[in-house]
Amino acid sequence: MRTSLSLLTILGVFPLLLQANGQMSMIRHHFVMQNGIDPKYVSKINLLERSAENIAAGKKLFEKNCARCHGMTGIGDGEGGKELKPPPANIARFIKTHNVPDDYLYWTIAEGGIPLETAMPPFKDVMKEDEIWKIIIFLREL
Repeated sequence: MRTSLSLLTILGVFPLLLQANGQMSMIRHHFVMQNGIDPKYVSKINLLERSAENIAAGKKLFEKNCARCHGMTGIGDGEGGKELKPPPANIARFIKTHNVPDDYLYWTIAEGGIPLETAMPPFKDVMKEDEIWKIIIFLREL
């Protein structure tokens, strides 16, 4: 499952994942640095248009599937995530402060915490591909 990380490393997208409570989590960072992301996700790009319609659809999907733990604004403060160890990531801050590629975000949502043995559920069998892409479009607007 090891993949080349040269582009991802150059982009600097894997320094630290900021958590809602200010704590830093290196779990996903260490995993990706050691294993890469699953090759089936490498180089995936979002071909959906960044439109008001797709942003609104992504917001609805986020609220339905993600906000319980990540909070309505993506800062990791949702009720469902309060007791999780590690806590849900502050994805709003992470996306704003890092140049996060599409394939990394898609892999994160599709596979959830399974590769990392964390509580985040995988969504690859719950959502269609375009629904995941709409969530990513919404996340980039946070």
